[in-house]
Amino acid sequence: MLETLKVTLDTNTNLTPEVKENLMELITVFVSNEAFKGVNLSNLNERLKTLKIKRESKFLVRMPCRYNAFTNEILINEEMFKESDARHWLMHALLCVITGNENRFGFTTTENKMIALCEGYTEILTNFLVGDVDNNYFTDEIIMTNLISKVIGEDTLFEAYFNNDSEKVLKAMVDAEGK
Repeated sequence: MLETLKVTLDTNTNLTPEVKENLMELITVFVSNEAFKGVNLSNLNERLKTLKIKRESKFLVRMPCRYNAFTNEILINEEMFKESDARHWLMHALLCVITGNENRFGFTTTENKMIALCEGYTEILTNFLVGDVDNNYFTDEIIMTNLISKVIGEDTLFEAYFNNDSEKVLKAMVDAEGK
């Protein structure tokens, strides 16, 4: 699958060779990690065809970068991005691309609910894959996500995140309440 993703990424005319190389490095980190062997990457392959990276106003993007699932764009706050760990932030955005589905990612809902839980889980995975950063914007979300994972189980969050299944998380929370 890694070779397929590389071929697809190479056909994307929206990205520079340097960006493609950086994204491929992060994709390789993800794919080669044993914890993610069962993750379906066909959606990533599809999104890589049209993925764009766009500079955006610091008033619209209040962190180094974020992924917009509606437009399939990684939006960069250039000022903050230059001062941050670019590898960390691109991995965070790449995880959102991997789980992107129509206008959402991870286990966010179409109404953009559960975004805090999704961002917390994305950041936990990012930290696992490429390490933590000093100025983490998601400290509260990480704490909340860790507490919820203790209640409903890490496997439930993992499966729900990579299958865009917010209902699985909600059902597990309701079931845990009854115990």
